[in-house]
Amino acid sequence: MGPKTGIIVNLLKYLSSIFGASKSPEAPSPAAPDQKLEAEEAVSKAVEITPLPKVQAPTPAHPQLPAYLDEEDQARRILSIAIARQATRFVTHSTTARVKLTSSQLKEGIKGKIVGKDGRNARHFEEKAGVDLLLNDEPDSVVISSFDAFRREVARVALENLVRDGRIQPARIEEVLAEAKSQVDQSARESGEKAARDLAIQKLHPALVRVLGTLKFRHSFGQNQLEHSIETAWIAGHLAAELGFNVEIARRAGLLHDLGKGLDQTHEAGHALAGAEFAKKYGESPEVVQAIAAHHEEVLPKAGIDHLVLAADALSGARPGARHGSTQNALDRATAMEKIAMETPGVDSAVAVQAGRELRIFVDSKKILDENMPGMARQIAERLQSEVKFPGQIKVTVLRELRVTEVAAR
Repeated sequence: MGPKTGIIVNLLKYLSSIFGASKSPEAPSPAAPDQKLEAEEAVSKAVEITPLPKVQAPTPAHPQLPAYLDEEDQARRILSIAIARQATRFVTHSTTARVKLTSSQLKEGIKGKIVGKDGRNARHFEEKAGVDLLLNDEPDSVVISSFDAFRREVARVALENLVRDGRIQPARIEEVLAEAKSQVDQSARESGEKAARDLAIQKLHPALVRVLGTLKFRHSFGQNQLEHSIETAWIAGHLAAELGFNVEIARRAGLLHDLGKGLDQTHEAGHALAGAEFAKKYGESPEVVQAIAAHHEEVLPKAGIDHLVLAADALSGARPGARHGSTQNALDRATAMEKIAMETPGVDSAVAVQAGRELRIFVDSKKILDENMPGMARQIAERLQSEVKFPGQIKVTVLRELRVTEVAAR
Protein backbone atom coordinates (compact mmCIF):
# COMPACT_ATOMS: atom_id res chain seq x y z
CA MET A 1 0.00 0.00 0.00
CA GLY A 2 1.46 3.37 -1.03
CA PRO A 3 1.72 6.21 1.51
CA LYS A 4 -1.12 8.27 0.01
CA THR A 5 -3.31 5.18 -0.32
CA GLY A 6 -2.83 4.50 3.38
CA ILE A 7 -3.70 8.09 4.25
CA ILE A 8 -6.94 7.93 2.23
CA VAL A 9 -7.96 4.63 3.84
CA ASN A 10 -7.23 6.05 7.32
CA LEU A 11 -9.05 9.27 6.42
CA LEU A 12 -12.19 7.25 5.66
CA LYS A 13 -11.71 5.18 8.82
CA TYR A 14 -11.41 8.37 10.88
CA LEU A 15 -14.60 9.73 9.33
CA SER A 16 -16.26 6.44 10.23
CA SER A 17 -15.19 6.82 13.85
CA ILE A 18 -16.64 10.35 13.97
CA PHE A 19 -19.94 9.94 12.15
CA GLY A 20 -20.60 6.21 12.39
CA ALA A 21 -19.92 5.81 8.65
CA SER A 22 -17.57 7.26 6.09
CA LYS A 23 -20.32 9.23 4.41
CA SER A 24 -23.65 11.04 4.80
CA PRO A 25 -26.75 9.65 6.53
CA GLU A 26 -27.58 7.42 3.55
CA ALA A 27 -24.39 5.45 4.15
CA PRO A 28 -24.40 1.66 4.25
CA SER A 29 -23.69 0.00 7.55
CA PRO A 30 -20.36 -1.44 8.61
CA ALA A 31 -19.95 -5.08 7.72
CA ALA A 32 -18.86 -7.99 9.86
CA PRO A 33 -15.13 -8.16 10.82
CA ASP A 34 -14.13 -10.41 7.91
CA GLN A 35 -16.12 -8.32 5.49
CA LYS A 36 -14.51 -5.16 6.89
CA LEU A 37 -11.07 -6.63 6.22
CA GLU A 38 -12.08 -7.54 2.67
CA ALA A 39 -13.58 -4.07 2.13
CA GLU A 40 -10.41 -2.35 3.36
CA GLU A 41 -8.31 -4.50 1.03
CA ALA A 42 -10.66 -3.68 -1.85
CA VAL A 43 -10.42 0.05 -1.09
CA SER A 44 -6.64 -0.17 -0.94
CA LYS A 45 -6.44 -2.01 -4.25
CA ALA A 46 -8.96 0.30 -5.88
CA VAL A 47 -7.09 3.41 -4.83
CA GLU A 48 -3.75 1.93 -5.89
CA ILE A 49 -5.13 1.15 -9.37
CA THR A 50 -5.48 4.87 -10.11
CA PRO A 51 -2.14 6.48 -10.96
CA LEU A 52 -1.36 9.25 -8.51
CA PRO A 53 0.09 12.52 -9.76
CA LYS A 54 3.79 12.97 -9.25
CA VAL A 55 4.49 14.77 -6.01
CA GLN A 56 6.45 17.93 -6.67
CA ALA A 57 8.81 19.71 -4.35
CA PRO A 58 7.03 21.45 -1.44
CA THR A 59 4.96 24.34 -2.79
CA PRO A 60 1.65 25.89 -1.72
CA ALA A 61 -0.09 23.63 -4.28
CA HIS A 62 1.76 20.46 -3.17
CA PRO A 63 2.58 20.73 0.54
CA GLN A 64 5.02 18.21 1.93
CA LEU A 65 3.37 15.72 4.27
CA PRO A 66 5.23 15.60 7.62
CA ALA A 67 7.37 12.47 7.71
CA TYR A 68 7.19 12.17 11.51
CA LEU A 69 3.42 11.50 11.44
CA ASP A 70 2.01 8.04 10.75
CA GLU A 71 -0.79 7.54 8.22
CA GLU A 72 -3.60 7.83 10.77
CA ASP A 73 -2.19 11.07 12.21
CA GLN A 74 -1.74 12.47 8.72
CA ALA A 75 -5.38 11.66 7.93
CA ARG A 76 -6.50 13.58 11.05
CA ARG A 77 -4.22 16.48 10.14
CA ILE A 78 -5.58 16.73 6.60
CA LEU A 79 -9.19 16.61 7.80
CA SER A 80 -8.56 19.32 10.39
CA ILE A 81 -6.95 21.58 7.77
CA ALA A 82 -9.81 21.08 5.28
CA ILE A 83 -12.47 21.77 7.92
CA ALA A 84 -10.68 24.81 9.35
CA ARG A 85 -10.42 26.40 5.91
CA GLN A 86 -14.15 26.09 5.26
CA ALA A 87 -16.38 28.83 6.68
CA THR A 88 -20.10 28.22 6.17
CA ARG A 89 -23.32 30.04 6.90
CA PHE A 90 -25.90 28.17 8.99
CA VAL A 91 -29.21 28.33 7.11
CA THR A 92 -32.39 26.30 7.54
CA HIS A 93 -35.58 26.32 5.53
CA SER A 94 -39.19 25.21 5.94
CA THR A 95 -41.79 23.83 3.56
CA THR A 96 -43.92 26.99 3.42
CA ALA A 97 -43.65 30.49 1.98
CA ARG A 98 -45.67 33.58 2.86
CA VAL A 99 -47.00 36.42 0.77
CA LYS A 100 -47.58 39.43 3.02
CA LEU A 101 -50.64 41.58 2.35
CA THR A 102 -50.76 45.30 3.09
CA SER A 103 -53.61 46.89 5.06
CA SER A 104 -54.87 48.64 1.92
CA GLN A 105 -54.96 45.34 0.02
CA LEU A 106 -56.88 43.69 2.85
CA LYS A 107 -59.40 46.56 2.89
CA GLU A 108 -59.93 46.06 -0.85
CA GLY A 109 -60.79 42.41 -0.19
CA ILE A 110 -57.76 40.88 -1.89
CA LYS A 111 -58.25 37.52 -0.18
CA GLY A 112 -61.73 37.32 -1.65
CA LYS A 113 -60.29 38.00 -5.11
CA ILE A 114 -57.70 35.24 -4.61
CA VAL A 115 -60.45 32.78 -3.64
CA GLY A 116 -62.77 33.87 -6.47
CA LYS A 117 -66.37 32.88 -7.03
CA ASP A 118 -67.03 29.49 -5.37
CA GLY A 119 -63.28 29.14 -4.84
CA ARG A 120 -62.60 29.02 -8.58
CA ASN A 121 -59.45 31.18 -8.60
CA ALA A 122 -57.81 29.46 -5.63
CA ARG A 123 -58.50 25.99 -7.03
CA HIS A 124 -57.16 26.96 -10.45
CA PHE A 125 -54.00 28.46 -8.92
CA GLU A 126 -53.39 25.33 -6.79
CA GLU A 127 -53.95 23.03 -9.75
CA LYS A 128 -51.64 24.89 -12.14
CA ALA A 129 -48.92 25.72 -9.58
CA GLY A 130 -48.94 22.35 -7.79
CA VAL A 131 -49.13 23.90 -4.31
CA ASP A 132 -51.64 24.40 -1.49
CA LEU A 133 -52.91 27.87 -0.56
CA LEU A 134 -53.70 28.44 3.13
CA LEU A 135 -55.69 31.68 3.30
CA ASN A 136 -57.04 31.46 6.84
CA ASP A 137 -53.91 30.54 8.78
CA GLU A 138 -52.69 34.13 9.14
CA PRO A 139 -54.90 37.25 8.91
CA ASP A 140 -52.39 39.38 6.99
CA SER A 141 -50.73 36.71 4.81
CA VAL A 142 -51.35 33.93 2.32
CA VAL A 143 -49.35 30.80 3.12
CA ILE A 144 -48.08 28.67 0.23
CA SER A 145 -47.37 25.06 1.18
CA SER A 146 -45.42 22.53 -0.90
CA PHE A 147 -42.61 20.06 -0.34
CA ASP A 148 -41.22 20.98 -3.77
CA ALA A 149 -39.31 24.19 -3.11
CA PHE A 150 -39.02 25.05 -6.82
CA ARG A 151 -42.81 24.99 -7.26
CA ARG A 152 -43.20 26.89 -4.01
CA GLU A 153 -40.90 29.67 -5.21
CA VAL A 154 -42.69 29.91 -8.58
CA ALA A 155 -46.04 30.12 -6.77
CA ARG A 156 -44.75 32.80 -4.39
CA VAL A 157 -43.46 35.00 -7.20
CA ALA A 158 -46.66 34.52 -9.22
CA LEU A 159 -48.97 35.28 -6.28
CA GLU A 160 -47.03 38.43 -5.39
CA ASN A 161 -47.40 39.62 -8.98
CA LEU A 162 -51.14 38.81 -9.02
CA VAL A 163 -51.75 40.62 -5.75
CA ARG A 164 -49.81 43.65 -6.98
CA ASP A 165 -51.70 43.67 -10.29
CA GLY A 166 -55.15 43.07 -8.74
CA ARG A 167 -56.54 41.25 -11.79
CA ILE A 168 -57.05 37.68 -10.59
CA GLN A 169 -58.91 35.26 -12.86
CA PRO A 170 -58.00 31.85 -14.38
CA ALA A 171 -56.52 33.07 -17.68
CA ARG A 172 -54.44 35.70 -15.90
CA ILE A 173 -53.28 33.14 -13.32
CA GLU A 174 -51.87 30.88 -16.05
CA GLU A 175 -50.12 33.81 -17.74
CA VAL A 176 -48.51 35.04 -14.51
CA LEU A 177 -47.42 31.51 -13.50
CA ALA A 178 -45.66 31.09 -16.86
CA GLU A 179 -43.86 34.41 -16.36
CA ALA A 180 -42.91 33.47 -12.79
CA LYS A 181 -41.51 30.10 -13.90
CA SER A 182 -39.35 31.85 -16.50
CA GLN A 183 -38.18 34.33 -13.86
CA VAL A 184 -37.31 31.61 -11.33
CA ASP A 185 -35.57 29.58 -14.05
CA GLN A 186 -33.39 32.58 -14.86
CA SER A 187 -32.62 33.04 -11.16
CA ALA A 188 -31.60 29.36 -10.96
CA ARG A 189 -29.26 29.74 -13.94
CA GLU A 190 -27.64 32.79 -12.39
CA SER A 191 -27.15 30.92 -9.11
CA GLY A 192 -25.57 27.98 -10.93
CA GLU A 193 -23.28 30.28 -12.87
CA LYS A 194 -22.24 32.12 -9.70
CA ALA A 195 -21.46 28.84 -7.91
CA ALA A 196 -19.26 27.68 -10.80
CA ARG A 197 -17.60 31.09 -11.06
CA ASP A 198 -16.82 31.26 -7.33
CA LEU A 199 -15.18 27.81 -7.54
CA ALA A 200 -13.28 28.74 -10.75
CA ILE A 201 -15.00 25.90 -12.62
CA GLN A 202 -15.21 26.51 -16.35
CA LYS A 203 -16.98 25.05 -19.39
CA LEU A 204 -20.05 23.69 -17.62
CA HIS A 205 -22.81 22.83 -20.07
CA PRO A 206 -25.83 25.19 -19.73
CA ALA A 207 -28.07 22.21 -18.92
CA LEU A 208 -25.82 21.32 -15.97
CA VAL A 209 -25.73 24.94 -14.82
CA ARG A 210 -29.53 25.17 -14.86
CA VAL A 211 -30.07 21.94 -12.87
CA LEU A 212 -27.31 22.91 -10.45
CA GLY A 213 -29.02 26.27 -9.86
CA THR A 214 -32.37 24.62 -9.06
CA LEU A 215 -30.69 22.99 -6.04
CA LYS A 216 -30.97 26.33 -4.22
CA PHE A 217 -34.72 25.65 -3.99
CA ARG A 218 -34.23 22.16 -2.56
CA HIS A 219 -33.31 21.16 0.98
CA SER A 220 -32.39 18.04 2.92
CA PHE A 221 -33.17 18.22 6.65
CA GLY A 222 -33.10 22.01 6.35
CA GLN A 223 -29.73 22.15 4.58
CA ASN A 224 -29.85 24.07 1.32
CA GLN A 225 -28.65 21.67 -1.38
CA LEU A 226 -26.81 24.26 -3.50
CA GLU A 227 -24.92 25.54 -0.45
CA HIS A 228 -24.18 21.91 0.49
CA SER A 229 -22.81 21.24 -3.03
CA ILE A 230 -20.63 24.35 -2.92
CA GLU A 231 -19.35 23.43 0.53
CA THR A 232 -18.63 19.86 -0.61
CA ALA A 233 -16.70 21.22 -3.59
CA TRP A 234 -14.53 23.46 -1.38
CA ILE A 235 -13.80 20.66 1.12
CA ALA A 236 -13.01 18.16 -1.67
CA GLY A 237 -10.66 20.75 -3.17
CA HIS A 238 -8.93 21.33 0.19
CA LEU A 239 -8.45 17.58 0.68
CA ALA A 240 -7.16 17.16 -2.88
CA ALA A 241 -4.68 20.01 -2.37
CA GLU A 242 -3.33 18.43 0.81
CA LEU A 243 -2.87 15.06 -0.92
CA GLY A 244 -1.59 16.39 -4.25
CA PHE A 245 -4.59 15.31 -6.35
CA ASN A 246 -6.13 17.40 -9.13
CA VAL A 247 -7.93 20.18 -7.24
CA GLU A 248 -10.03 21.28 -10.23
CA ILE A 249 -11.46 17.80 -10.80
CA ALA A 250 -12.14 17.37 -7.07
CA ARG A 251 -14.04 20.68 -6.90
CA ARG A 252 -15.94 19.94 -10.11
CA ALA A 253 -17.05 16.51 -8.88
CA GLY A 254 -17.93 17.94 -5.46
CA LEU A 255 -20.08 20.69 -6.98
CA LEU A 256 -21.96 18.27 -9.24
CA HIS A 257 -22.22 15.31 -6.84
CA ASP A 258 -25.89 15.95 -5.93
CA LEU A 259 -26.94 16.98 -9.44
CA GLY A 260 -29.48 14.14 -9.49
CA LYS A 261 -31.53 15.81 -6.75
CA GLY A 262 -32.41 18.59 -9.20
CA LEU A 263 -33.72 16.20 -11.87
CA ASP A 264 -37.41 15.40 -12.30
CA GLN A 265 -39.23 12.09 -11.85
CA THR A 266 -38.48 10.94 -15.41
CA HIS A 267 -35.02 9.88 -14.18
CA GLU A 268 -35.82 6.65 -12.34
CA ALA A 269 -32.44 5.77 -10.80
CA GLY A 270 -31.24 7.00 -7.42
CA HIS A 271 -29.96 10.55 -7.41
CA ALA A 272 -26.27 9.52 -7.52
CA LEU A 273 -26.64 7.32 -10.62
CA ALA A 274 -29.14 9.68 -12.28
CA GLY A 275 -26.80 12.62 -11.71
CA ALA A 276 -23.83 10.68 -13.08
CA GLU A 277 -25.76 9.73 -16.22
CA PHE A 278 -26.92 13.33 -16.71
CA ALA A 279 -23.37 14.67 -16.28
CA LYS A 280 -22.05 12.09 -18.76
CA LYS A 281 -24.72 13.09 -21.28
CA TYR A 282 -23.54 16.69 -21.18
CA GLY A 283 -19.84 16.08 -21.58
CA GLU A 284 -18.34 15.67 -18.11
CA SER A 285 -15.12 13.64 -17.87
CA PRO A 286 -15.14 9.96 -16.80
CA GLU A 287 -13.39 10.92 -13.53
CA VAL A 288 -16.16 13.36 -12.58
CA VAL A 289 -18.93 10.96 -13.66
CA GLN A 290 -17.41 8.14 -11.60
CA ALA A 291 -17.08 10.34 -8.50
CA ILE A 292 -20.73 11.43 -8.78
CA ALA A 293 -21.94 7.84 -9.16
CA ALA A 294 -19.80 6.60 -6.25
CA HIS A 295 -20.56 9.26 -3.62
CA HIS A 296 -23.19 7.03 -1.98
CA GLU A 297 -21.33 3.83 -2.91
CA GLU A 298 -24.06 2.67 -5.28
CA VAL A 299 -21.02 2.23 -7.52
CA LEU A 300 -17.78 1.09 -5.87
CA PRO A 301 -15.41 4.05 -5.42
CA LYS A 302 -12.26 3.43 -7.47
CA ALA A 303 -10.11 6.53 -7.77
CA GLY A 304 -8.75 8.68 -4.99
CA ILE A 305 -11.05 11.54 -6.08
CA ASP A 306 -14.07 9.26 -5.50
CA HIS A 307 -13.09 8.82 -1.86
CA LEU A 308 -12.37 12.51 -1.36
CA VAL A 309 -15.80 13.54 -2.70
CA LEU A 310 -17.43 10.88 -0.52
CA ALA A 311 -15.56 12.20 2.53
CA ALA A 312 -16.34 15.85 1.70
CA ASP A 313 -20.04 15.02 1.31
CA ALA A 314 -20.00 13.37 4.74
CA LEU A 315 -18.26 16.31 6.37
CA SER A 316 -20.66 18.87 4.89
CA GLY A 317 -23.79 16.95 5.86
CA ALA A 318 -22.66 15.89 9.33
CA ARG A 319 -21.14 19.10 10.69
CA PRO A 320 -23.04 20.66 13.63
CA GLY A 321 -25.93 22.86 12.52
CA ALA A 322 -25.94 21.66 8.90
CA ARG A 323 -29.20 19.76 9.13
CA HIS A 324 -32.08 19.70 11.54
CA GLY A 325 -34.99 17.49 12.41
CA SER A 326 -37.38 16.79 15.25
CA THR A 327 -35.57 14.95 18.02
CA GLN A 328 -38.78 13.35 19.21
CA ASN A 329 -39.68 12.22 15.67
CA ALA A 330 -36.26 10.65 15.30
CA LEU A 331 -36.60 8.84 18.63
CA ASP A 332 -40.08 7.58 17.77
CA ARG A 333 -38.93 6.40 14.36
CA ALA A 334 -35.92 4.58 15.86
CA THR A 335 -38.15 2.88 18.44
CA ALA A 336 -40.60 1.74 15.75
CA MET A 337 -37.76 0.41 13.58
CA GLU A 338 -36.24 -1.61 16.42
CA LYS A 339 -39.67 -2.97 17.42
CA ILE A 340 -40.33 -4.24 13.87
CA ALA A 341 -36.93 -5.94 13.78
CA MET A 342 -37.38 -7.58 17.20
CA GLU A 343 -40.73 -9.04 16.11
CA THR A 344 -38.92 -11.09 13.45
CA PRO A 345 -38.14 -14.68 14.58
CA GLY A 346 -34.45 -15.36 15.15
CA VAL A 347 -33.45 -11.76 15.95
CA ASP A 348 -31.31 -11.35 19.07
CA SER A 349 -31.08 -7.57 19.09
CA ALA A 350 -31.59 -4.55 16.85
CA VAL A 351 -30.32 -0.99 16.99
CA ALA A 352 -31.23 2.06 14.92
CA VAL A 353 -28.23 4.31 14.23
CA GLN A 354 -27.44 7.46 12.25
CA ALA A 355 -30.62 9.25 13.40
CA GLY A 356 -32.81 6.40 12.17
CA ARG A 357 -31.23 6.14 8.72
CA GLU A 358 -29.78 2.68 9.36
CA LEU A 359 -31.05 -0.43 11.16
CA ARG A 360 -28.52 -3.03 12.29
CA ILE A 361 -29.95 -6.41 13.20
CA PHE A 362 -28.04 -9.14 15.03
CA VAL A 363 -29.44 -12.66 14.63
CA ASP A 364 -29.03 -15.94 16.51
CA SER A 365 -26.52 -17.96 14.47
CA LYS A 366 -28.15 -21.22 15.65
CA LYS A 367 -31.57 -20.24 14.30
CA ILE A 368 -30.72 -18.19 11.21
CA LEU A 369 -28.43 -19.50 8.46
CA ASP A 370 -26.48 -17.38 5.98
CA GLU A 371 -28.87 -18.21 3.15
CA ASN A 372 -31.84 -16.93 5.23
CA MET A 373 -30.35 -13.47 5.77
CA PRO A 374 -31.18 -11.81 2.40
CA GLY A 375 -34.83 -12.79 2.72
CA MET A 376 -34.96 -11.53 6.32
CA ALA A 377 -33.43 -8.18 5.35
CA ARG A 378 -35.90 -7.80 2.47
CA GLN A 379 -38.87 -8.71 4.69
CA ILE A 380 -37.91 -6.17 7.36
CA ALA A 381 -37.25 -3.48 4.74
CA GLU A 382 -40.73 -4.03 3.28
CA ARG A 383 -42.32 -3.69 6.73
CA LEU A 384 -40.39 -0.49 7.40
CA GLN A 385 -41.54 0.93 4.07
CA SER A 386 -45.20 0.18 4.79
CA GLU A 387 -45.35 0.92 8.54
CA VAL A 388 -42.82 3.70 9.28
CA LYS A 389 -42.81 7.27 7.97
CA PHE A 390 -39.29 8.43 7.14
CA PRO A 391 -37.47 10.77 4.73
CA GLY A 392 -34.96 9.41 2.24
CA GLN A 393 -34.06 5.78 2.83
CA ILE A 394 -33.28 3.33 5.63
CA LYS A 395 -30.43 0.88 5.22
CA VAL A 396 -31.20 -2.56 6.75
CA THR A 397 -28.18 -4.68 7.65
CA VAL A 398 -28.47 -8.20 9.08
CA LEU A 399 -25.39 -9.45 10.94
CA ARG A 400 -24.73 -13.06 11.92
CA GLU A 401 -21.70 -13.95 14.01
CA LEU A 402 -20.63 -17.46 14.99
CA ARG A 403 -18.38 -17.74 18.02
CA VAL A 404 -16.85 -21.01 19.12
CA THR A 405 -15.02 -21.19 22.43
CA GLU A 406 -13.08 -24.11 23.84
CA VAL A 407 -11.30 -24.17 27.21
CA ALA A 408 -7.97 -25.87 27.67
CA ALA A 409 -7.43 -26.94 31.28
CA ARG A 410 -5.04 -29.12 33.21
